[in-house]
Amino acid sequence: MSEAPHHLYRSQVDFSSAQIHEGHPKTEFLQIANQSQELKFFGKKMTFDDGAEHEIWAFESETSGRVFPSAMLRITEGEMFHATIRPAKKVHTIHWHELEPDPRNDGVGHTSFEVSGGYTYQWRPEPGRPGNASFGSAGTYFYHCHVNTPLHVQLGMFGPLVIDPVVHPDFPVTPGARRSFVDGPEYDIETETLLAAYSVDPRWHKMNHAAGLSGEDAGLDRFEPKHFYLLGGEMNKGPQGEGPWQLTTMRANAPGGSKKPTLLRLVNANYFPVEMRFTDAAGKPVVMAELIAHDGRAYRDTSNPRGDSPPIADTDQPLLTTMINFGAAERFDVLLRPPAPGKYLMTVVLQHWITRADLGTRTLTITVT
Repeated sequence: MSEAPHHLYRSQVDFSSAQIHEGHPKTEFLQIANQSQELKFFGKKMTFDDGAEHEIWAFESETSGRVFPSAMLRITEGEMFHATIRPAKKVHTIHWHELEPDPRNDGVGHTSFEVSGGYTYQWRPEPGRPGNASFGSAGTYFYHCHVNTPLHVQLGMFGPLVIDPVVHPDFPVTPGARRSFVDGPEYDIETETLLAAYSVDPRWHKMNHAAGLSGEDAGLDRFEPKHFYLLGGEMNKGPQGEGPWQLTTMRANAPGGSKKPTLLRLVNANYFPVEMRFTDAAGKPVVMAELIAHDGRAYRDTSNPRGDSPPIADTDQPLLTTMINFGAAERFDVLLRPPAPGKYLMTVVLQHWITRADLGTRTLTITVT
């Protein structure tokens, strides 16, 4: 008996138009969760700090309210996590960017299904091991819809996701502080700050949710941002009301004090690169940004193939800089190391991905005490 021939798609459009839509898919091998969240779709017109109003699609949790970016999620390594999506409008998924669970729980419709009714994603972030670059999940991530992905992410269907490390007995934690990864440097919980760079092309926010999926030229190859924003704020406080959560000022801890340094979690949530510059009040560059992790992976010294891989921060060559460039979906964990108390400036510039022309600039003051 011959096997049925393998189906061949005629084009990318044919493939994209044939995704499996399921109402309430079953979660295979459902485990008991340490933390559960329900994420519901919502659409809302939001007014931003430049006075512009944009239609935003996002996810709200039971406690977040209708904020943008979507509800902040925070999980500890080794915990079993459940997130139930409630699309409410058409079909959506949740993709856990760079965490890479199994295909059914990765939220990519091309390898599983798109959800119209509800589905409970489950996954467990791997615990870190001191001195081992091959283990651990702690770091800064984000989650987003993976249906007509470029459009739905631009419409706002993304949110911050932080994986905290397990506390290892060899690396205890000071009260009021956390470690960025299992044997990483400590940082101050009170001033931990999220910054998500985000820009808006108003034309995209008027499109149908399925624009371009049937092969028509919807113009999704042309991203022409007219507005540039810095989303986020102090994570210990969170958004102070519904609508966009926007970062306008920052505070950081001075060296030599009783508090650990401030951690800045960076997410590039738009499609063009951004350049971040740290200066004093007069505009002179200041070496005050220490890079400790990138895309959820700790920076480690892996020069000894048979020994431990200590954090770069513990070596005699920490990654200190005055400037950071990062592209779409890229994330950094940055410890702020200002030389002294005072006022500093952080200037963030949105740049065209081909010409590198400056398309938008945001400057905010960092008050160091």
